[in-house]
Amino acid sequence: MPVHFNSFIADEEESLREKLFSDIVTKYTETADNVFVNDDKTKIHMTSFFKDEYSNKEIGKVVITLIVRTDNIELVDVDIVLLSNHKTKLCFEEKLDQSSEANEYYLVCDLNEEYYFDIETVNRYIIPAQDIEKNKIGAYLSAFPFQLDVFENEEEMNKILGLGEEVDIPSIGKKAITMSQKMMSDGRIMTGDDEPCSFIIGKVINFKDVKVNIADNYVEFKIIYLDTGVGNMPVAVNSENFDLSKLKKGALIGMIANIKADLDEK
Repeated sequence: MPVHFNSFIADEEESLREKLFSDIVTKYTETADNVFVNDDKTKIHMTSFFKDEYSNKEIGKVVITLIVRTDNIELVDVDIVLLSNHKTKLCFEEKLDQSSEANEYYLVCDLNEEYYFDIETVNRYIIPAQDIEKNKIGAYLSAFPFQLDVFENEEEMNKILGLGEEVDIPSIGKKAITMSQKMMSDGRIMTGDDEPCSFIIGKVINFKDVKVNIADNYVEFKIIYLDTGVGNMPVAVNSENFDLSKLKKGALIGMIANIKADLDEK
Protein backbone atom coordinates (compact mmCIF):
# COMPACT_ATOMS: atom_id res chain seq x y z
CA MET A 1 0.00 0.00 0.00
CA PRO A 2 1.54 3.36 -0.96
CA VAL A 3 0.95 6.78 0.60
CA HIS A 4 -2.10 7.10 2.85
CA PHE A 5 -3.25 10.58 1.90
CA ASN A 6 -6.76 9.84 3.20
CA SER A 7 -5.43 9.89 6.77
CA PHE A 8 -3.96 13.37 6.79
CA ILE A 9 -5.31 15.24 3.75
CA ALA A 10 -8.94 16.38 3.92
CA ASP A 11 -11.36 14.33 1.81
CA GLU A 12 -12.50 17.49 0.04
CA GLU A 13 -8.96 18.12 -1.25
CA GLU A 14 -8.93 15.32 -3.77
CA SER A 15 -7.11 17.47 -6.32
CA LEU A 16 -4.28 18.05 -3.82
CA ARG A 17 -3.92 14.30 -3.28
CA GLU A 18 -3.57 13.71 -7.01
CA LYS A 19 -1.15 16.61 -7.48
CA LEU A 20 0.92 15.71 -4.43
CA PHE A 21 1.68 12.19 -5.61
CA SER A 22 2.80 13.48 -9.00
CA ASP A 23 4.90 16.24 -7.44
CA ILE A 24 6.55 13.80 -4.99
CA VAL A 25 7.63 11.53 -7.83
CA THR A 26 8.89 14.43 -9.95
CA LYS A 27 10.74 16.37 -7.24
CA TYR A 28 12.13 13.63 -5.02
CA THR A 29 13.48 11.41 -7.80
CA GLU A 30 15.54 14.40 -8.97
CA THR A 31 16.74 15.46 -5.52
CA ALA A 32 16.88 13.44 -2.31
CA ASP A 33 18.49 13.87 1.10
CA ASN A 34 19.66 10.25 1.28
CA VAL A 35 20.07 7.55 -1.36
CA PHE A 36 20.53 3.86 -0.49
CA VAL A 37 21.64 1.29 -3.07
CA ASN A 38 21.81 -2.38 -2.06
CA ASP A 39 24.89 -4.54 -2.55
CA ASP A 40 23.92 -5.98 -5.93
CA LYS A 41 22.84 -2.51 -7.15
CA THR A 42 19.31 -3.59 -8.05
CA LYS A 43 17.31 -1.86 -5.29
CA ILE A 44 17.24 1.86 -4.44
CA HIS A 45 15.61 3.89 -1.65
CA MET A 46 15.52 7.68 -2.05
CA THR A 47 14.65 9.55 1.15
CA SER A 48 13.57 13.20 1.46
CA PHE A 49 12.77 14.73 4.85
CA PHE A 50 10.09 17.32 5.57
CA LYS A 51 9.79 19.83 8.42
CA ASP A 52 6.99 21.24 10.51
CA GLU A 53 6.76 24.89 9.47
CA TYR A 54 5.67 25.91 12.99
CA SER A 55 8.61 24.38 14.87
CA ASN A 56 11.15 24.16 12.01
CA LYS A 57 11.86 20.57 13.07
CA GLU A 58 11.98 17.50 10.83
CA ILE A 59 8.91 15.38 11.56
CA GLY A 60 8.66 12.98 8.65
CA LYS A 61 10.06 11.72 5.40
CA VAL A 62 9.12 10.52 1.95
CA VAL A 63 10.71 7.27 0.80
CA ILE A 64 10.71 6.31 -2.87
CA THR A 65 11.62 2.74 -3.81
CA LEU A 66 13.10 1.94 -7.22
CA ILE A 67 14.15 -1.31 -8.87
CA VAL A 68 16.88 -1.42 -11.51
CA ARG A 69 15.73 -3.35 -14.57
CA THR A 70 17.74 -4.32 -17.64
CA ASP A 71 16.49 -1.37 -19.68
CA ASN A 72 15.25 1.10 -17.09
CA ILE A 73 14.79 2.00 -13.42
CA GLU A 74 11.23 1.32 -12.28
CA LEU A 75 9.45 3.20 -9.50
CA VAL A 76 7.60 0.60 -7.42
CA ASP A 77 6.63 2.34 -4.17
CA VAL A 78 6.18 5.70 -2.47
CA ASP A 79 5.82 5.96 1.31
CA ILE A 80 5.36 8.74 3.83
CA VAL A 81 6.32 8.06 7.44
CA LEU A 82 6.42 10.14 10.61
CA LEU A 83 9.66 10.33 12.55
CA SER A 84 9.73 8.74 15.99
CA ASN A 85 12.26 8.68 18.81
CA HIS A 86 10.94 5.30 19.92
CA LYS A 87 12.52 2.25 18.32
CA THR A 88 10.35 -0.84 18.69
CA LYS A 89 11.85 -4.30 18.55
CA LEU A 90 9.47 -6.75 16.92
CA CYS A 91 9.37 -10.42 15.99
CA PHE A 92 8.73 -10.56 12.24
CA GLU A 93 6.67 -13.74 12.37
CA GLU A 94 5.48 -14.15 8.80
CA LYS A 95 5.61 -12.37 5.47
CA LEU A 96 2.00 -12.00 4.34
CA ASP A 97 0.69 -13.34 1.04
CA GLN A 98 -0.53 -9.85 0.12
CA SER A 99 3.08 -8.75 -0.27
CA SER A 100 4.38 -7.88 -3.71
CA GLU A 101 7.41 -6.33 -5.31
CA ALA A 102 5.94 -2.93 -4.45
CA ASN A 103 4.94 -3.58 -0.84
CA GLU A 104 5.95 -6.01 1.86
CA TYR A 105 3.62 -6.81 4.75
CA TYR A 106 4.40 -8.85 7.85
CA LEU A 107 2.53 -10.28 10.78
CA VAL A 108 4.62 -9.14 13.75
CA CYS A 109 4.44 -9.39 17.52
CA ASP A 110 6.07 -7.73 20.49
CA LEU A 111 8.90 -9.55 22.26
CA ASN A 112 6.50 -10.79 24.97
CA GLU A 113 4.28 -12.30 22.25
CA GLU A 114 1.28 -10.46 23.64
CA TYR A 115 0.28 -8.33 20.65
CA TYR A 116 0.10 -9.62 17.07
CA PHE A 117 -0.58 -7.12 14.27
CA ASP A 118 0.20 -6.25 10.63
CA ILE A 119 2.86 -3.81 9.47
CA GLU A 120 4.17 -2.57 6.13
CA THR A 121 7.94 -2.22 5.88
CA VAL A 122 9.60 0.98 4.66
CA ASN A 123 13.26 1.09 3.57
CA ARG A 124 12.97 -2.70 3.47
CA TYR A 125 15.98 -3.32 1.21
CA ILE A 126 18.34 -1.91 3.84
CA ILE A 127 18.04 -5.34 5.48
CA PRO A 128 18.46 -8.42 3.24
CA ALA A 129 15.12 -10.19 2.77
CA GLN A 130 16.37 -13.43 4.29
CA ASP A 131 17.26 -11.56 7.50
CA ILE A 132 13.74 -10.18 8.12
CA GLU A 133 11.26 -13.06 8.38
CA LYS A 134 11.44 -15.07 11.65
CA ASN A 135 13.89 -12.54 13.14
CA LYS A 136 13.77 -9.83 15.81
CA ILE A 137 14.27 -6.40 14.25
CA GLY A 138 14.05 -2.84 15.51
CA ALA A 139 11.76 -0.48 13.59
CA TYR A 140 10.31 3.01 13.90
CA LEU A 141 6.51 2.82 13.74
CA SER A 142 3.97 5.42 12.63
CA ALA A 143 0.27 4.97 11.92
CA PHE A 144 -2.06 6.19 9.18
CA PRO A 145 -5.68 5.39 10.12
CA PHE A 146 -8.70 5.02 7.86
CA GLN A 147 -11.13 4.46 10.76
CA LEU A 148 -10.72 6.25 14.09
CA ASP A 149 -12.82 6.88 17.22
CA VAL A 150 -11.96 9.00 20.26
CA PHE A 151 -13.28 7.96 23.69
CA GLU A 152 -13.22 10.25 26.72
CA ASN A 153 -12.32 7.39 29.05
CA GLU A 154 -12.28 3.62 29.47
CA GLU A 155 -15.89 3.50 30.66
CA GLU A 156 -17.17 5.24 27.53
CA MET A 157 -15.04 3.01 25.29
CA ASN A 158 -16.38 -0.19 26.80
CA LYS A 159 -19.97 1.06 26.72
CA ILE A 160 -19.75 1.92 23.01
CA LEU A 161 -18.07 -1.40 22.26
CA GLY A 162 -20.82 -3.26 24.12
CA LEU A 163 -18.56 -4.35 26.96
CA GLY A 164 -18.26 -3.64 30.68
CA GLU A 165 -21.14 -5.77 31.91
CA GLU A 166 -20.57 -8.54 34.43
CA VAL A 167 -20.62 -12.08 33.09
CA ASP A 168 -20.92 -15.16 35.30
CA ILE A 169 -18.08 -17.46 34.27
CA PRO A 170 -17.93 -21.02 35.71
CA SER A 171 -15.14 -21.50 38.29
CA ILE A 172 -14.39 -17.78 38.19
CA GLY A 173 -17.62 -16.03 39.13
CA LYS A 174 -19.01 -12.71 38.01
CA LYS A 175 -16.49 -10.51 36.27
CA ALA A 176 -16.85 -7.55 33.94
CA ILE A 177 -15.40 -8.09 30.47
CA THR A 178 -13.55 -4.99 29.27
CA MET A 179 -11.32 -4.04 26.35
CA SER A 180 -7.60 -3.59 27.00
CA GLN A 181 -6.45 0.04 26.80
CA LYS A 182 -3.47 -1.19 24.76
CA MET A 183 -5.18 -3.67 22.46
CA MET A 184 -3.40 -4.46 19.19
CA SER A 185 -4.45 -7.06 16.65
CA ASP A 186 -4.77 -7.95 13.00
CA GLY A 187 -7.31 -5.42 11.65
CA ARG A 188 -8.50 -7.69 8.84
CA ILE A 189 -10.67 -9.52 11.37
CA MET A 190 -12.66 -6.30 11.83
CA THR A 191 -12.72 -4.98 8.26
CA GLY A 192 -13.53 -8.31 6.61
CA ASP A 193 -11.11 -7.25 3.90
CA ASP A 194 -7.94 -8.93 2.70
CA GLU A 195 -5.88 -5.74 2.86
CA PRO A 196 -3.31 -5.87 5.71
CA CYS A 197 -4.03 -3.42 8.53
CA SER A 198 -4.08 -3.29 12.32
CA PHE A 199 -6.61 -2.60 15.05
CA ILE A 200 -5.04 -0.43 17.75
CA ILE A 201 -6.21 1.07 21.04
CA GLY A 202 -4.00 3.54 22.85
CA LYS A 203 -4.01 6.48 25.24
CA VAL A 204 -3.30 10.00 23.98
CA ILE A 205 0.02 11.25 25.35
CA ASN A 206 -0.01 14.50 23.40
CA PHE A 207 -0.99 15.99 20.05
CA LYS A 208 -0.09 18.98 17.91
CA ASP A 209 -1.02 20.80 14.72
CA VAL A 210 1.62 20.75 12.01
CA LYS A 211 2.10 22.36 8.63
CA VAL A 212 4.50 20.67 6.23
CA ASN A 213 5.92 21.34 2.80
CA ILE A 214 5.97 18.14 0.80
CA ALA A 215 7.25 18.54 -2.74
CA ASP A 216 6.30 22.25 -2.71
CA ASN A 217 2.77 21.56 -1.46
CA TYR A 218 1.70 22.79 1.98
CA VAL A 219 -0.36 20.34 4.02
CA GLU A 220 -1.82 20.90 7.50
CA PHE A 221 -2.82 18.07 9.82
CA LYS A 222 -2.44 16.77 13.37
CA ILE A 223 0.02 14.34 14.87
CA ILE A 224 -1.32 12.38 17.83
CA TYR A 225 1.24 10.66 20.05
CA LEU A 226 -0.33 7.45 21.26
CA ASP A 227 0.77 5.15 24.10
CA THR A 228 0.21 1.68 22.63
CA GLY A 229 1.04 -1.90 23.51
CA VAL A 230 4.41 -1.47 21.77
CA GLY A 231 5.20 2.04 23.02
CA ASN A 232 4.81 5.60 21.77
CA MET A 233 3.46 5.76 18.21
CA PRO A 234 2.85 8.95 16.17
CA VAL A 235 -0.44 8.98 14.24
CA ALA A 236 -1.23 11.27 11.27
CA VAL A 237 -4.82 12.55 11.11
CA ASN A 238 -6.84 15.34 9.54
CA SER A 239 -9.72 16.70 11.65
CA GLU A 240 -11.85 17.03 8.50
CA ASN A 241 -11.77 13.26 8.02
CA PHE A 242 -12.21 12.10 11.64
CA ASP A 243 -14.31 13.32 14.58
CA LEU A 244 -11.68 14.68 16.95
CA SER A 245 -14.06 16.71 19.13
CA LYS A 246 -13.20 14.59 22.20
CA LEU A 247 -9.46 14.65 21.59
CA LYS A 248 -7.49 15.50 24.74
CA LYS A 249 -4.55 14.19 26.71
CA GLY A 250 -5.54 10.96 28.43
CA ALA A 251 -8.36 10.16 26.01
CA LEU A 252 -8.45 6.72 24.39
CA ILE A 253 -8.32 6.15 20.67
CA GLY A 254 -9.46 3.07 18.81
CA MET A 255 -8.48 2.86 15.17
CA ILE A 256 -7.92 0.65 12.17
CA ALA A 257 -4.76 1.79 10.49
CA ASN A 258 -1.85 0.98 8.26
CA ILE A 259 1.29 0.84 10.40
CA LYS A 260 4.49 1.79 8.66
CA ALA A 261 7.63 0.12 10.04
CA ASP A 262 10.69 2.10 8.98
CA LEU A 263 13.79 -0.09 9.05
CA ASP A 264 16.22 2.78 8.48
CA GLU A 265 18.19 4.33 11.35
CA LYS A 266 18.37 7.77 9.67
